[in-house]
Amino acid sequence: MMMCPFLPAWVPNGVRFFPVYFIVPAGIGAVVSGLVALSGARGQEDAAPSRVRAGAALGTTAVVLSLAVIVWAVWALNQAYQ
Repeated sequence: MMMCPFLPAWVPNGVRFFPVYFIVPAGIGAVVSGLVALSGARGQEDAAPSRVRAGAALGTTAVVLSLAVIVWAVWALNQAYQ
């Protein structure tokens, strides 16, 4: 989703930038489903909690980085137009 804006210029802008809007919801979904799976994996010998933790960590990273970029962009635009 984050690489879609780097598609070639001949790809329509709607296709290039539309998936970017799903980064935060997908990250939140990854965190929630990871935490639910982690609670379900406790006490099971054949479960792999490291994979669940990795998914939750990647979802958290996606949410935090996306929000950080949004805050930075708002701050930079605010500074540019003052």
